[in-house]
Amino acid sequence: MHQLKIFKALSAGALLLCCASGAQAALIKTALSVVIDGSGSISSTDFQLQKDAYASVFGDSSVLKADGSVVINVIQFSGSTLLEFSARRIENATDRSDLVAAMTNMTQLNGSTAIGDGINAGASNMDIFLSTITATELDPEFTKLIDVSTDGNNNSGADPATESQNAINDGYSVVNCLGIGAGADCGWNDGFGADFSANSFDELEPVLERKVREELGTTPIPGTVMLLGAGLLGFGALRRRLRT
Repeated sequence: MHQLKIFKALSAGALLLCCASGAQAALIKTALSVVIDGSGSISSTDFQLQKDAYASVFGDSSVLKADGSVVINVIQFSGSTLLEFSARRIENATDRSDLVAAMTNMTQLNGSTAIGDGINAGASNMDIFLSTITATELDPEFTKLIDVSTDGNNNSGADPATESQNAINDGYSVVNCLGIGAGADCGWNDGFGADFSANSFDELEPVLERKVREELGTTPIPGTVMLLGAGLLGFGALRRRLRT
């Protein structure tokens, strides 16, 4: 009986610890501006594949934690730019669902390819939001990132290299580029961030997931889940020993 009480106490303590860890929003560690190509060189079928890939990756709770540690906005660019999802701190499942809905419901702009304008629009909207955040809400390792995906080369609007340099000067750590298909040009990105490549929109999702995991610092199997699983296995083994 005494051993059973010990087991129950340990189980209750683990449950309280788990619940307590999620009761308070984490400090903001990452501000990620997602800049998505909606130019006319992308077919409607490929644009749907692109939307599906983004919705799937950012809808995965193991990729994007809804604990307040990440701020995200979404910009679609073509010859113009469109704010699809204004910068928001992702603090709960509703925030994540709203983000995924915004990605799923994008209507392709078509037209030319203004990568620089997309970068500028993403940084501007993000910085407006961050101006409302106090320093005490930021993690000591807080970083700002811009994440561009494109299937082509810049042929309209501001120079993306210049806008990337402006973002770096404004405190962004990197401007990453994901090129999709043989016609994608991330050459403007030299010195500003990492380049990723997907052979086609059909192959976009796994590359996008790897890229976002690197940017947000999440792993395929979250450590908290592994720890909880190990703890439950340990309690199960203890309970079996108590019964013998």
